[in-house]
Amino acid sequence: MTKNNPPVEFVTVCFQNFDHITKKLILSCLKDPGYAIELMEEPEDSDLCLYNQESPSDQQEITAIHERLDVLGVPMILLTTEEQSSDNQRLEVIKKPVKNSKLSEFLSQVNSAVYTRIRNKLKQQADAKPTKLIYNKHLSNAINPNQIRYEGNRYYAQKYVGLNPDIDFSDEEQIKQVQFNLQNYFFYYLKAAFVLSKSKSKIACVKTVYGTFYVDAMRKVIHHEKTADEIFNIHKIPFYKDTKVSIAKLKRDELLALNQFDYEPFVWLSSINASKGKVPNDVSFNAPIKLVAWPDLTKVIVFKHAIRIIALWSRGVYSLQNTGKLLNIPQRYPLTVYTALYALGLIADVKRR
Repeated sequence: MTKNNPPVEFVTVCFQNFDHITKKLILSCLKDPGYAIELMEEPEDSDLCLYNQESPSDQQEITAIHERLDVLGVPMILLTTEEQSSDNQRLEVIKKPVKNSKLSEFLSQVNSAVYTRIRNKLKQQADAKPTKLIYNKHLSNAINPNQIRYEGNRYYAQKYVGLNPDIDFSDEEQIKQVQFNLQNYFFYYLKAAFVLSKSKSKIACVKTVYGTFYVDAMRKVIHHEKTADEIFNIHKIPFYKDTKVSIAKLKRDELLALNQFDYEPFVWLSSINASKGKVPNDVSFNAPIKLVAWPDLTKVIVFKHAIRIIALWSRGVYSLQNTGKLLNIPQRYPLTVYTALYALGLIADVKRR
């Protein structure tokens, strides 16, 4: 009789002011099989923030981050050589060792602090969760903002749209703050492979630093050797400039041994993780947005305001610049939705800047 694997809790952790080696060292000691850790770029997007203080001059930034996190209820662990203490329940201070002989003890202390903070955070979320169960959670969250913060699957908007402030669209310097280079991100090459596969009626391949992905436009699927959990973090990393797209030299039968993903939800997730409130750098903010079709909302992640934005754009007369004002929402929401629709080829007549 086989034993059922224990459930895994997905948690998000942000490392601030860490060099690559120190970050990798800390991660190496976090091996509790009950938790799958996702690394976030922004402290406000995480369940827990670790800050590595390198000098006394970091104190101002530490205070600012902690104050923002304290309001959101996000705990913070400060690693420092300075003499510090904290009476705040959401800030734990751990002294970094001066001698290597103390390193093992230090890592054990960090390990204990991380998982204690994570368990407490998850318990707080569970206690705040509404008693009424909602089965189609991601669609419900999209139209019921009051419950978004507390759903167990964490489909709250901030995780995807980030925290970018509104900008003045008449200011070129501010516009640059909400733009990114398409060719740096994974979803751009998935879209190119889909177009190639469709035009040739053959499977296309995307060769990346994370292995080769096979895109089948006829069946609308993507194949890869790793699972969704194993490649969860690759979408948001801008490491793809050397990626190659071509027709695959293999038969369909050879793909049976690989994992298969539905194309539309996979690319949607990839694009919103890359966007986080930004758009491709050649998109016009003034051109009316015209939709080819709606995405399949039963499959893709739908966060707060997304349905309202898509419904507004279905009229074909509103631009990125005025969407936020018309719906009275932050600009980062329509910018993220635009990027996702663009990634799936659902926006027609895209005018370039």
